[in-house]
Amino acid sequence: MSAEKNDLQVIETKEETAAENNAYFLKFAKPYTFEGKEYEGIDLSGLSSLTVQDAIDAQKQLFNEGEVATAMVSETTTAFARAIVTKATGLPVEFFKFAPRSISRRLTATVQGYLNEGAGETKDHIMQLSEPKVWEGKEIKEIDLNALADLTGMNESEAENRLARAGVMITETSFNYLYACILASMATGLDEKFFTSLPIRETLKLKNAVNDQSFFE
Repeated sequence: MSAEKNDLQVIETKEETAAENNAYFLKFAKPYTFEGKEYEGIDLSGLSSLTVQDAIDAQKQLFNEGEVATAMVSETTTAFARAIVTKATGLPVEFFKFAPRSISRRLTATVQGYLNEGAGETKDHIMQLSEPKVWEGKEIKEIDLNALADLTGMNESEAENRLARAGVMITETSFNYLYACILASMATGLDEKFFTSLPIRETLKLKNAVNDQSFFE
């Protein structure tokens, strides 16, 4: 065996070891072959670089593609998980569409679990961020959403119209991620982009906090 080929094997072995030691590496029960290449698993570390905007874009895309199952609780669906892991890995969506059901189910559970990690309770309508965010030179660790109780029906209509202008199909607004960002922006005075630029793991926490039933009592 040539030295060059031997070096290549060493490099491949190191890469495989690094991948398997990665907490975000999802190892398959058995290899999956796609377009002539065999995959032992995939690296999902890209999830940490996604934002709420990525969840919004995925939700909008799926609505427009007629994925009716995503019209309600998007984060529980296979199609939503597929859209998110496509963004996180850079692999073509076909990689996930044609993956065995066992892989598809694990990916859906992984994405849902990742989003639920950040979906902790919001006490007294104060939403604690998983990690501080610097915005306009100020470090923000929590968001006071109490002013949501002071919003009116006019504000809700404005938010609905904002969704329509953004090309978002409206079904039930309380399930829509962009709608949550718009109302949170109205209530706090923070720019809508502040909320859409939060890490994707904050998506469900924000959606749940904005739609807390105690605001309507």
